[in-house]
Amino acid sequence: MCYWVGTKKVREEMEKRVKAGPQDEIATLFYEAFIAKSDLEFKEHYVAIGKGKPELTALIKDEGKLQFRNMQWTLLYSYFDKKTNATVTRELLNSTCERVFFQHKDLIYNQRCIVPIDGYFEYYHFNGETYPHYIYPAKNGVFYAGGIHERRLNQETGEVSDTVSIITTPPNPMVAKIHNNPKAPNGSRMLLLIEQEKALDYLNEKLTKPEIEKFFKPYNEVEMKAHPVLRFQRKEYFQFVNSPKVQEPFSYPELVA
Repeated sequence: MCYWVGTKKVREEMEKRVKAGPQDEIATLFYEAFIAKSDLEFKEHYVAIGKGKPELTALIKDEGKLQFRNMQWTLLYSYFDKKTNATVTRELLNSTCERVFFQHKDLIYNQRCIVPIDGYFEYYHFNGETYPHYIYPAKNGVFYAGGIHERRLNQETGEVSDTVSIITTPPNPMVAKIHNNPKAPNGSRMLLLIEQEKALDYLNEKLTKPEIEKFFKPYNEVEMKAHPVLRFQRKEYFQFVNSPKVQEPFSYPELVA
């Protein structure tokens, strides 16, 4: 579920917003970090495939200061398994909003982040086949995906690494029709997408649990569009993963009503 995101068009959209006026604080921060200067590389992907643990660029607030940071898309979650009497560690690309306060109680309160994306990909199931769909903003060109992040120190090497997990919520009606995998363990889901005007509020380090939970709602389907795309994970199409074709509409005759 929701393991594929795009970021290639974010730079262009942020530059447009800055030129339109200085009132967009996130766009201004982006411009200063990646366009006016080049100290940090914005991680651009036509499709970032989560299984490959790609780097994503996220906006965080650290000790009251907003900053962008590049992070690996994966986050460790450890728990004690009573059946095996051992500690089990899993890597989570996404974290469900229903479990995040339990699984990541040390992160959800003050290590939240925003991942700017131009869209994400979800699979539609029909007659035993799967059909990837690209889900993107209906108007402005960027979604703000809400997540959590963690900075870890490798005790052996001394290396510091930043990791991120994107939160998911129940779907809106449009996404529910697309993400219809009958075998999905958590049912139909969608990424936590936060309205532009509330994105900085999500990073407020002083929010209480009820205040954070108010963000955990499906994004308005009126603000989204979607279309089928080529099966980019298949061998015959994998060459297009790093090209605009992966986001372009692709026709499947069997899906046409």
